[in-house]
Amino acid sequence: MRSNSNASSLCQPTRRAALQTLAASALSAWAGSSTGAKTTTAPTPSSGYEQVWARNFVPWDAPAFAGELHSGPLPVTGRAPAALIGRFYRNGPARFGRGDTRLSHWFDGDGMVQRFDIQGAHASHVGRLLDTPKSREETARGRFLYNGFGSQLPEAQPLLRPDLANPANINLLAMREGKDLYALWEAGSALQIDPESLHTQSLKTWSNDTAGAPFSAHPRLAADGTVWNFGYLSGSGRLLIYHLSAQGQLLRQQVLELPQTDMVHDFAITQNHLIFLLQPIHADLQHSDAYNLLNTLRWDAQAPLLACIVSQADFSVRRIELPNSGLFHIGNAWENGNTLRLAYVHHNNLLDALRSFDISPHPHPRAQFRTQWREIVIDLPSRRAEVIDTGIEAVEFPRHDPRRTGQNSHLTVLLQRGSSLEHDGPMGFNQVLVINGERLQRFDYGPGWLAEEHVLVPHPEH
Repeated sequence: MRSNSNASSLCQPTRRAALQTLAASALSAWAGSSTGAKTTTAPTPSSGYEQVWARNFVPWDAPAFAGELHSGPLPVTGRAPAALIGRFYRNGPARFGRGDTRLSHWFDGDGMVQRFDIQGAHASHVGRLLDTPKSREETARGRFLYNGFGSQLPEAQPLLRPDLANPANINLLAMREGKDLYALWEAGSALQIDPESLHTQSLKTWSNDTAGAPFSAHPRLAADGTVWNFGYLSGSGRLLIYHLSAQGQLLRQQVLELPQTDMVHDFAITQNHLIFLLQPIHADLQHSDAYNLLNTLRWDAQAPLLACIVSQADFSVRRIELPNSGLFHIGNAWENGNTLRLAYVHHNNLLDALRSFDISPHPHPRAQFRTQWREIVIDLPSRRAEVIDTGIEAVEFPRHDPRRTGQNSHLTVLLQRGSSLEHDGPMGFNQVLVINGERLQRFDYGPGWLAEEHVLVPHPEH
């Protein structure tokens, strides 16, 4: 298989045109269609876990909630490490109801940032709904206006630019030792917020060429302090690569023309390469009654998973075909000579998982949660790869020591769905799994608890 290095030879005018095309293509990918949609009012959840889910968001959906939450000092049970001093930020979808409209997919709620100030045995909390352009416009109108990734609204408005539908609700990126903080979405600009007050500042423009282009929610911090990221938009056939300095300046940008880029959630970096696992999902953007992006996506069970290895030096690309597979998240990756190693969470068909995040009163039947932690070993000269099933199942959200991103590391932290969470129970995980070489440790929170994605905080003296 030949190396695909067409993008590395793009001249500046061609690159600018490609970037503008990538940003503009968001309109067809995310606008959806309101023709023929039934006008409905906000549904009332029927029973069971959907009712529990709705109750959890009632405070943030209420018109009286001004968007700010101060919890003050928090009770601490047990003993926290004395060296655990700092700030812990979270971001996620929080508001799903406005007026007579309600979002029906977990990915679409308005973002809310939480900050926990931790000093050993003491902790306090503050949270704030993000004041995005989307939120401001919809607050003024008293209803949601735009179809989301998986939500369909009555009388949805046409999307004139991607950031009008940007809820900034997936992840956070801290730069300049925490002085700058960005809330991230999948298909639009990063949103800069004040790390002290959590007030929204503005959408971030890294360069004139990339204004309004997607900036993914899973950037990677390299050992030299620089940040790598990418952007994609369904139907474009392109990935946009960003390389930022530790101070937040754009060092390089590149457009790569690649297949199977209609949904790319994560990637990995090594010392010399970027690694993308491009799954066999294709967007049928001609589907006139799709209403949202999720309804346009099609899974090809006969197509391979493509490992695309991108040189950091010249952006040349090597492609290797792997067995059919889907994924959300990739673990750490590193290289040893001409051998690359990485691991990821395998899904048989990612679209089944995406449809399972339906939080409407009458949700789509939930697929059985079956994932596998798989390792990949790639020999670069021969372009051959071995996929290894580790036997570890029902896991997601891999984390590793952030000091060793792109370097040899045998420590991985995963969340696991234990047997005490029955099949039709709430979405989520109740166990933490720690893999350290051949050693495996597991902590079970027990019945009635769901664990959020854990963050590995290295000891300052280790």
